[in-house]
Amino acid sequence: MDLSIIIVNWNTKDMLKNCLYSIRQHTDSKRIKVIVVDNSSHDGSREMVESLFPEVVLINSGGNLGFAKANNIGIAHADTPFVSFLNPDTIVMENSIHTMINFMETNPSVGGLGCKMMFDDGNTQPLGLQWFPSPLTELFSILFLSDRTPQKINEYLPYHDPERSGYVLKLYGGFLMVRKEVLDTVGYFDERFFMYGEDVDLSRRITDGGWKLYYLAGVKIIHLCGGASSSSSSNFATLMKCESISKLMEKYYGKAGRFFYKFVIFTGSQLRLFLLGILYTVSHFRHDANKRRYRDSLSKHLAMFKWSLNLQEPTIKN
Repeated sequence: MDLSIIIVNWNTKDMLKNCLYSIRQHTDSKRIKVIVVDNSSHDGSREMVESLFPEVVLINSGGNLGFAKANNIGIAHADTPFVSFLNPDTIVMENSIHTMINFMETNPSVGGLGCKMMFDDGNTQPLGLQWFPSPLTELFSILFLSDRTPQKINEYLPYHDPERSGYVLKLYGGFLMVRKEVLDTVGYFDERFFMYGEDVDLSRRITDGGWKLYYLAGVKIIHLCGGASSSSSSNFATLMKCESISKLMEKYYGKAGRFFYKFVIFTGSQLRLFLLGILYTVSHFRHDANKRRYRDSLSKHLAMFKWSLNLQEPTIKN
């Protein structure tokens, strides 16, 4: 076999079923080993896998261990040259897996490989800015960037067009293919990250180890986004991202980096709350179609503000 595909699942039975069907349909089972690490789901996920996908290696982790730790359990069962980490809320397209394997086989300097992620409406998901997070980049992001930042600004930032293949500085864990040799050398996922940040950390360790990261725009999969986190509280993803990035800051910049990041969130979230409060109030009187978006953003930044003061933290459900 050439590749082990590791899928960490927590209460996303229907998404996981569709994902596994797409793998079965679009890959050669003689070359691909599929490993599902289930974080003790209570929605019938394991029973579904046992019934419909007997070819899959199914592991019950025994609890909601998060993304990093559960993936590391899966890696221990991977005995192939390449390992892929795939979210359960994805649909594999025709030839995507084997094209990526062939690319890795012919490009030995590439340690990690990503591909184009598509929303279910057909739009391409952004790659994100190609810099490793630091207290200063996070300050810049919260003050000046948003989902509606004009594309023209990208010309002045380390932006990689998701429609173009090329070498990148970091990749994301929705679908990430890595050489097993690289994982054995630089280490597996850092288990201090429950969810979010572990892929950025691994990207950094891969490049620090002398390998390259490559983004393959000609290969695509569908990513529905938020499968597991949507089963948690409404602000779980926001709070967990803050928590994970703060741990990333401490890992690379020490306790001062973590403290400064918290100060960034404290200051930036207040500014955003002030501006959003004005926009929401105006939209209320003008019957603006963006009213709901402003309200959701207010809730998000209020959670970030509370997190910065240690008044709110992500609650991990079992």
